[in-house]
Amino acid sequence: MTYASSLLVLAGIYLAVLASPGPNFFILSQMALQGRRAEARWVVLGLTTGSIVWVLVSLAGLSAVLASHPWAAAAVRLLGAAYLLWYGARLLASAFVPARAPREHARPVSGAGSRLAAWRTGLVTGLTNPKGAAFWTSAFATVLPAGAPPWFLAATVALVAVLSLGWHLGITLVFALPALRDRYLRLERVVNGVAGGALVVLGLQRVAGR
Repeated sequence: MTYASSLLVLAGIYLAVLASPGPNFFILSQMALQGRRAEARWVVLGLTTGSIVWVLVSLAGLSAVLASHPWAAAAVRLLGAAYLLWYGARLLASAFVPARAPREHARPVSGAGSRLAAWRTGLVTGLTNPKGAAFWTSAFATVLPAGAPPWFLAATVALVAVLSLGWHLGITLVFALPALRDRYLRLERVVNGVAGGALVVLGLQRVAGR
């Protein structure tokens, strides 16, 4: 397999991982539906940073380290599970709070602290995403050609960054459409409950090691 073919395979597998609904999707879609587009964009930057970190540590041989140290793999899995349970519980709790007035849904990001907090949310979500962790430490390591030259490794990092940024920005744009937002405002508590429940289920699956 040529290096160009390997890049295409990596791109295809990574897009499949991105397209599968998970924590990234639920968090970004909810923020976009609430009109928090500026904040969501900083979360996207955090998610992309997390993807870049994962690809870099994977290229450095993280999969081999986790394979030889089961306790480290378990720690990564449980950390991700704890974060999903925490975030999911917050959404579930909001499902039982009376709906707010529409004007309260648009909360623009103001100040470096708010932007940093949004970026950090994306980074932590990206680093602890169970789908991402499983992909980078298994499928990615399998597809990556042995002895690949530096230019290929650099191209892989750039490819992952572009795909992550483009996909996640697309989610924020689609779910910010007025028609979807208007419908969301009528069903906010239901949507929050479903999204929160999905994240809690994902977290419990990670605790169970599945």
